[in-house]
Amino acid sequence: MELDRASKAALIGTGIRVGIPVVAIGIGSLLVFRYFKKRRNSDGTSASVAPSIKEMEIQKQNLTLSPSDAALFANTLYGAMLDFGTDEETIYSTIDKIQTKDDMLLVIKAFGLKMYLIGGRAALLGQNHNLIGWLRFELSDKEIAKIKPKFDSWGIPL
Repeated sequence: MELDRASKAALIGTGIRVGIPVVAIGIGSLLVFRYFKKRRNSDGTSASVAPSIKEMEIQKQNLTLSPSDAALFANTLYGAMLDFGTDEETIYSTIDKIQTKDDMLLVIKAFGLKMYLIGGRAALLGQNHNLIGWLRFELSDKEIAKIKPKFDSWGIPL
């Protein structure tokens, strides 16, 4: 079955009417993505979500946690926020166990930068965020208010 000239012209016209906007939306999305990707702190986190903590130095004499304990706390917090549904009680209890500012900085360092996109990991579309960024995304303002006094006492912006 072969198409006549009018049918071919109609198909080509439809392809152009649909194809050009699809390509334009794709290019526009890429440009928007690159714009937001550039807005980052010096530690690689998004400037609009997680404040930079790279300038803060860990004072080893104030540590009460070992590096392995900090890694355990970081993994516990990550597990509480990973995928859909946040385990707020685990977050609160883990943060309550952290005693000093330097301990928290060590936990943040152990957490590192992890890709985040709406409640979980996303290799292509997500952005790298540190623990502070993940907490901001995962907790509501009311939930953040429960842990904010501790962060304020440490001088770590949340």
